[in-house]
Amino acid sequence: MKLDIEKAIVETGDRTSIVDMQPVLGGSINQAFYVRTKEREYFAKINKTASEQFFLAEKKGLERLRNNGLMVPNPLLLKARDESEMVFLMEWIRSIPSDETGDRRLGSLVAKMHQQHSNQVGLNEPNFIGELTQLNSPSSNWVTFYRDLRLGAMQELAIAKGRISRERDRRLTQLRQRLDSIIGHKPSFSLLHGDLWGGNWLYGENGQPYLIDPAVYFGDREVDIAFTYLFGGYSKTFYEQYGADYPLEKEFEDRIPIYQLYYLLVHLILFGESYGSAVDRILQKYTL
Repeated sequence: MKLDIEKAIVETGDRTSIVDMQPVLGGSINQAFYVRTKEREYFAKINKTASEQFFLAEKKGLERLRNNGLMVPNPLLLKARDESEMVFLMEWIRSIPSDETGDRRLGSLVAKMHQQHSNQVGLNEPNFIGELTQLNSPSSNWVTFYRDLRLGAMQELAIAKGRISRERDRRLTQLRQRLDSIIGHKPSFSLLHGDLWGGNWLYGENGQPYLIDPAVYFGDREVDIAFTYLFGGYSKTFYEQYGADYPLEKEFEDRIPIYQLYYLLVHLILFGESYGSAVDRILQKYTL
């Protein structure tokens, strides 16, 4: 493992030796490490089993965000698998606890991201949500996209994984059939982070928040905001600043459950029935 990281570091042009290497906790998919050489610091991700497209999608997502003026760790090098692991090297951002100023900056950063628009939803290629493939075929219709490529795709996968009962399947099909009236608005197509739970941002020593681990595409910005409410990790100050920079529609709160449903289905597939009751509550809210 250390040898693979050393090989990747050499390819960046840094030919100094590793003087410190420590595991970094927080992810369930990859092994992650803080690495320091005599020249610089790195964040290294290792994966032994995922396809080469897995880290490539993350790299492209970070680059898309950065190219739109957003703060992300600089992706340095993706070394494809040879005999062993894939290695993804990024700039190391030394994280410190956030404060009210940081929360306001984070609110503005997310608002700035959502103010980048496209005339189509989706993206020109798939990426990943957790370990699951996230389909992004471009469309001009948000409801169709969310119905088929978000809820429908997870419904099919949940059936294949044995995570969905006949009754759950029936209600989800019914919900998808009435999705146009449930969503009830025609949003602008914003650049989305796509996986904006509270663990996917950090506050750097330079006083700036950074977005990490994106699953980007264009869609209704309310999806990102709905996810921030699902597991917490965001302060009242964050929401106040976001609303000041880019106000949400008054009816947004009515759509929070329908947009959280996608992420709950993802977690149901990945982690099992502990998320089943939350899925069922939303299905029962919108179906008979």
